[in-house]
Amino acid sequence: MGKKRQSVSNKHVYKKPNAKYYVKNDSKKERVGENAAKVIAVALYPFFYVGGKVNGLVKGEKTQFQTGSNRKHNNKSQQLNIKTNKLEPMIQKVKASTQKSMSFIKPYRYYVAGAAALVAISVVGFNAIDAMGAEKEAIIEPTTQHMVSIPKSEVASEETNVSTNAVASLDAGQTEVVSAPEFKVLNFASVKAYQLTVNNKVIGNFKTEEEANQVIENLKAMFTNVEGSVIKDIYFSEDVKVEVGQIDIMDFTAYDNVDDTLAYIVKGTKEEKKHVVQKGENYWVIAQYYGISPYDLEKANPDVKAETIQIGQEISLVVPKPLISVCTVEEATYNDAIAFEVQYENSSSLYKGETKTKVNGVYGERAVVAEVIKENGREIGRTVLTEQVVSEPQTKVVYKGTKDPPPKMGSGILKYPAASRGIITSEFGVWRSYRRHTGIDVAMSVGSSIKAADGGVVTYAGYSSSYGNYIIIDHGGNMTTLYAHNSKLLVSKGEKIYQGQTIAYSGNTGNSTGPHLHFEVRINGVPQNPRNYVNF
Repeated sequence: MGKKRQSVSNKHVYKKPNAKYYVKNDSKKERVGENAAKVIAVALYPFFYVGGKVNGLVKGEKTQFQTGSNRKHNNKSQQLNIKTNKLEPMIQKVKASTQKSMSFIKPYRYYVAGAAALVAISVVGFNAIDAMGAEKEAIIEPTTQHMVSIPKSEVASEETNVSTNAVASLDAGQTEVVSAPEFKVLNFASVKAYQLTVNNKVIGNFKTEEEANQVIENLKAMFTNVEGSVIKDIYFSEDVKVEVGQIDIMDFTAYDNVDDTLAYIVKGTKEEKKHVVQKGENYWVIAQYYGISPYDLEKANPDVKAETIQIGQEISLVVPKPLISVCTVEEATYNDAIAFEVQYENSSSLYKGETKTKVNGVYGERAVVAEVIKENGREIGRTVLTEQVVSEPQTKVVYKGTKDPPPKMGSGILKYPAASRGIITSEFGVWRSYRRHTGIDVAMSVGSSIKAADGGVVTYAGYSSSYGNYIIIDHGGNMTTLYAHNSKLLVSKGEKIYQGQTIAYSGNTGNSTGPHLHFEVRINGVPQNPRNYVNF
C-alpha cells in the first residue's frame, strides 16, 4: 500500500498538471457549499435508508423465490410457501412503519418541500458568491509567500513551472515556497472615478474628468487675476495629476464636488472652527483666549479687517495650510519710490536728542519692469528687468537740538502730554462697559507725538489686551502717569526721561474704538481726574 498523504487542515488547492499545491491558512469560503450539501445529505439520509431497506428486502426475497421455483419447482413448492408466509409479517411490519412515517410527514409535506428548495437555492447561492469572492480578493503584495507541501512523487516528472521567485525543495518531506497569486478588484465590484492626486495621494474623486480639471483651473484662477501683471508661467510645487481609478464599491460613498474640494485644498483641512465676537473683544483678546497668534487669525480671515470686527461676527480659527502651492511667474510694471536724503542743521532752541523738520523731503519716482515669483499669492522672489527715473527725490532738512535738557526728575507740575491739541472724546469718571473710566481720552491721528507730562523713570513699557501699547512713568512723590493705545513705544522700562520728551506715537492698539491717547494720573496707585493736574 502506498504512503498515505498527510491531511492538511483548512487548505486550498491550486491545480497543476500531475501536482497539487496545498496552501495552508487559505480562505474557508470554498467549503461553504460543500458543508451545506453535507447538512442536506444527513437530514435526508433516514428516509433514504428506510426506503432502501424495504426495497432491498422485497427484491431480495422475490429473487430468491423465483430462483428456487426454477430449480425445485416440483419438489420444494411447499417449503417456499412456508418461507414466504414467515417473511410476510416482517414485510407488512416494514410497510406499516413506512406508511406511518409518511402519514406523519404528509401534513407537513409543503413545509418539507419548501425547506428542501430553500436549502438547494442556498447551496447554489453560496457557490455563486464563493465563485465571485474567489475573483475579488485584496491585492497580495508580490513579496507575500505561502508554504506549500508537494510530495516528491507528484512533481518528479514535471518541469518546474512555478514562479521564478519560488524557492523549490522537491525532496520528500520538504516544502516549496511559491509567490501567492495576485488578485485585483474587478470592474463589477468597483466604481470608476477621475481622481485628483497630490504627490500620489487622492484628495478628490469625480464623476467626470471635466470636474477634476475644473478644480485645478479654479485654483489657478485664484492667483492669476493680478492687475498690472502679465502671467508668464504657472506651475505647482507638488505633483498634481488627474487619473482614472477604481474605488472598491464597499468604500465608495459619493463623488466629490468642485467647490468643496477647492475649499479643502486651500484650507488643508475639512475642519470648521468658528468664534463669535463678543463685546469688548478684538484680535488680541481672541488670540490669547485660544492660545494662538493674532497674525494667525489674520491669515485665517483674509477678508476681514481686524480693526472693524463687530459684535456677533463670526471669524475662523483655522489657519490655512494649502495642500497645493500655486507658483506664478509674473512680469509686473509699476512705479517705485526713490528715497530722499536727510540733512541735519544744529539748533540751540531744541534740547539734545530732539529734532524738528525744516524742509520736508520728497520721494523720487522710477518706472520699473520686474519679474515677480509668487507662491499662493505671496511674493518669494523679485528680479528687476528694467528701470527708468521719472522724477528725482528732494532732500529733507532737519533741525537737531543742541540745548542741554532739564533734570530728569519730576517737577511736580504736569504739562499737556502731546505735541498737538486734540478733541476730548471721553472724560474721567464716566461709566463705560459697567465700569468707570479711569482717565481722559484725547482723539488724535495715528503717529502723533506723545510727550512725558513730567520728568521721571519709566516703570512699565509694554502691551496689554486692554491698554494696547502703553507706558507708566513714576514722577516721585507717589505720582505716576499712564499713556495708552500707542502705535509705537520709544522708551523702555528703567529709562530716565525728562518733561516734554517724546516717549511714544499715538495709535489704536488694545481695546480701542479709534486712534486716541488714553491719559491717566495716579496718586498712590489710585486714578485721579487729570483735569486737576493738567490744562486740557
